[in-house]
Amino acid sequence: MRRLFWVGVGVVVTVVVVQRGRRIVAQYAPEAVVDRAERAAQDAGRRAETFVATFRREFSQARSAREAELTAALLAEGQPDPDDVRASGLRPADLRGGPGRARHAASAPERRPDPEAEIAADEADLGYSF
Repeated sequence: MRRLFWVGVGVVVTVVVVQRGRRIVAQYAPEAVVDRAERAAQDAGRRAETFVATFRREFSQARSAREAELTAALLAEGQPDPDDVRASGLRPADLRGGPGRARHAASAPERRPDPEAEIAADEADLGYSF
């Protein structure tokens, strides 16, 4: 509550200072100078808005491209894309396959997976671990 109170005090003080500052500037500055300063401030705001929008768009595109590069570099030969696996509803354990193992979650009997067994199976499939 203390922080909220001081944030409110800060907002009120800021509003009061801005309003009084505008009055003082309007009282002592020539109107042409004030108009020019307002236009410059609006122009700077538009430029900043354009810059931020462009930056966000380009950053998002670069991030997506880099993510695709890294995903392609990390996938083993013949390994399905993770997005395709997620979309199909399969779990990583369902993809290991083998005799007597279910290939899809809907056909698998309900059982609790053993985390140690899953880790061991992953290490055997991948050939490395972290």
